Amino acid sequence: MVRKAGVKMLVLITMLGLTCATFGVAYYWYTAAVRESVLRRLDDSTEEAEAVNLEQPFAKRHLFLVWLLVLPVGVLLAFLTSWPTNLVAGLMIVLGCLLAEMDAWIYGWRVNRMESQLAEATDVIVASLSSGASLQASLQQASEFSPMPLRSELEEMVARLRLGDSPIDIFDSLRQRVPTETFQLLATTLTVNWSVGGELSGTLSSIATTIRDRLAIARQIRTLSTQGTVTTLTVLAVIWFMAAMMWQSDPMRFEGFLASATGSWLVAAGLLLQGLGVALVSRISRPKI
Repeated sequence: MVRKAGVKMLVLITMLGLTCATFGVAYYWYTAAVRESVLRRLDDSTEEAEAVNLEQPFAKRHLFLVWLLVLPVGVLLAFLTSWPTNLVAGLMIVLGCLLAEMDAWIYGWRVNRMESQLAEATDVIVASLSSGASLQASLQQASEFSPMPLRSELEEMVARLRLGDSPIDIFDSLRQRVPTETFQLLATTLTVNWSVGGELSGTLSSIATTIRDRLAIARQIRTLSTQGTVTTLTVLAVIWFMAAMMWQSDPMRFEGFLASATGSWLVAAGLLLQGLGVALVSRISRPKI
């Protein structure tokens, strides 16, 4: 018994070491990629270096990281317990879908916050343009009154305009860093106005109204879809609660059912359906506006 516990502890330490090594290698490659991107951006001696320079979005999904976290957990469960492999795979699918849902919620929250800040900043730009200020001065004033994370985007635009970069390239980089419909509309409007001229304050005022209407519709949709999300989570909680009660009432029979081939495949199929249900509800509750 002591020997078996020692073997399990050794396997646990080995898996934790491998997990730390994996994250270390991933962090090293990430820092190397960032360093290479910075060096490529500073090196403006050739046009080829400018062509391959890619803008990083301010917010993005982390699906690869989610499943990278789930995989070591599944491997540890497979080594440290006597559970069947198909049952562990089902647990990994459910956990991965729940973590992906949390990642999607965080991404949506960051994007909605950025868009709501853009509506307020657009009002500042419109007021500054109406008073006779230039576009660069208006962006500077908007960056001073905007909170993070929009402030960093506006400050970068103002800094690049002062350094003499092409305004069209600056507006296009904003569209790439914040790949949402509202920022694409703003970048396109600024590009067209810079190229052909015209009154910009009235157009930006209409864009601010459009952004607010879009956010209002998105809030209504989230309110209506919250019931389906809560219902799905409640059903999952009830299923797991019933499983815990069955295990508490008769542990031997419950563990025997899980250890059998039929029982393990039935539970694995149920876990797979739970993961698919979470993914479908997440997809339905986030329509594009």
